[in-house]
Amino acid sequence: MPSPTPTPWPFVRDLLIYDELESTSTVAGAMAVDPGRPLPFAVWARRQTRGRGQRANAWWSDEGSLTFTLVLDPAESGVRVDQQPRIALTTAVVLVEAVAALGLVDPGLGVRWPNDVEVGGRKVAGILPERIETPAGDRILIGVGVNVATRLDLAPPEVAAMATSLGALQPEPLTVADLPRFLAAVLERFPAALGRLAADDPTLAAAWARLDLLRGRPVRAAIGPRNLVGTGRGIDPQGALLVDDGREVHRLVAGRILREAPGS
Repeated sequence: MPSPTPTPWPFVRDLLIYDELESTSTVAGAMAVDPGRPLPFAVWARRQTRGRGQRANAWWSDEGSLTFTLVLDPAESGVRVDQQPRIALTTAVVLVEAVAALGLVDPGLGVRWPNDVEVGGRKVAGILPERIETPAGDRILIGVGVNVATRLDLAPPEVAAMATSLGALQPEPLTVADLPRFLAAVLERFPAALGRLAADDPTLAAAWARLDLLRGRPVRAAIGPRNLVGTGRGIDPQGALLVDDGREVHRLVAGRILREAPGS
């Protein structure tokens, strides 16, 4: 059973907190089909044991990781269907803005298209948006995992080699006690960010373009059965990654950016 949340949280009508879940998105998705549940709401697990990443990937986390899923009615937020693919980039901007709002050290956090926040080639956060159909209309699930005070020395070697935490970037380490204030800072910024997305605000697109970590970098993208090799030329206002293969600039709206090695 979730723990009660006696104090109000920004943006959400309800925040359900669990000591442990396999996946916050799985639980949130089951709740989202209830037409009587007020929106938006969020599900937060203090420990998530089978977090979902992009495609079939898993997200490793511990008690120092912030793992939650936010559930929205896109129509209520004014977000059109054609804008929904940009929700991951919008969320990435929110996460970076929350770091700044809390006065935490930011040594160059940026967006690794399409859905990661990284610094120095190491992952800090992952974002997994999903759209589900319910009797009351479409719902958007935004699954978020942030390494806040994560003990990566306890992580599997392949995770430790390519990840870092916000706490590791600070002069003084962060602790589990810092998770609620980071979550509150993130939720506080979501209404304005969704409003910017719904309005096609050019400042939002400028933000993810400024945070683009692949611009000017070698890119190898898996697009269906083939690989595209080229140089990143930015993220356009519609959220597509531009890749120049030397002959033409390709506009990717989906695909997977391959890593040559940890930290690439």
